[in-house]
Amino acid sequence: MLLENELVDHRKLLRLVAEEFHGAAPGHGKTDTLEFVPLGEDSWSYRCGSLWISVRRDLDGHFPGAYEAALLLRADGKDFVLAPLAGRSGRVVYEVGGLPVVVFPYVERAAAPSANTPDDSHLATLVRQLKEIHRFSAPAELQADVPVEDFQFPFEADLDKALQAALDGDTFGGPYSARLTALVTRRWDHLTALRRDAARTAERCADLWRGERPALTHGDPSPANVLFGEDVLILDWGGLMWAPPERDWSAISRVFGTAPRGRAELLRFYEVRWTLAEIAEYAARFAGRHTGDADDEAMWGRLMRYLPAP
Repeated sequence: MLLENELVDHRKLLRLVAEEFHGAAPGHGKTDTLEFVPLGEDSWSYRCGSLWISVRRDLDGHFPGAYEAALLLRADGKDFVLAPLAGRSGRVVYEVGGLPVVVFPYVERAAAPSANTPDDSHLATLVRQLKEIHRFSAPAELQADVPVEDFQFPFEADLDKALQAALDGDTFGGPYSARLTALVTRRWDHLTALRRDAARTAERCADLWRGERPALTHGDPSPANVLFGEDVLILDWGGLMWAPPERDWSAISRVFGTAPRGRAELLRFYEVRWTLAEIAEYAARFAGRHTGDADDEAMWGRLMRYLPAP
């Protein structure tokens, strides 16, 4: 996030570091001060000496087992997994002020995304790494509770509410409220057709995948979640899920333009679900109270990418 959440209590975060992570990641820098880093869409990030603190806002649900599984991947020798740290209590996910908190080692490259541009060899390495993840363990063997793909749309109720409020002009007010109403009205037929297509595709994919061995998938291997350099590191494991491998291949194709071949029906499902999830998040934001701050401006631009003028 570009702006800090005022509800995040610095003192409580520092207390968590002192009690659970003091000396956990050797390195330079004080661990008694926090520096807010305006990065990421699903978390508020802080540097604390040699630690990176992620205060989560996972809109599609928060699953501690996903972070625990990342730690198991790292322990299995997959050094490209930038896994969270376990605290002295052995826990990986904590709660501070009602928000989940995950702590990672600080990696300098993570704070400089502008230099994070992959070449063909980087992308080949990323694909190989994801294939390793896909082959790792099986649901009955993994000692972590990771969600399983159900081809549902967990955001559907929020999307219904936001779109209907916008269509009715029944929004709570803010600089983008009238714009949202105009946009949804203009693109209503497109949205309706997209949602019908998504429902039909989901039903076909559920039948297609039935009986297959699930793959452990990251879900969003994008420039925001992969560090490219002399090596390739994958971070942000909160979306880990048992699913068809096309879940990752769709994401790579969307952001990098190339990916291993996959089944067209599954690739289509993940593309349309991603699009609808993005529309749901941003429409809900602008149907509610908002101020037009830097986060709002950035999110309106993203919404327009998914609902451009016809």
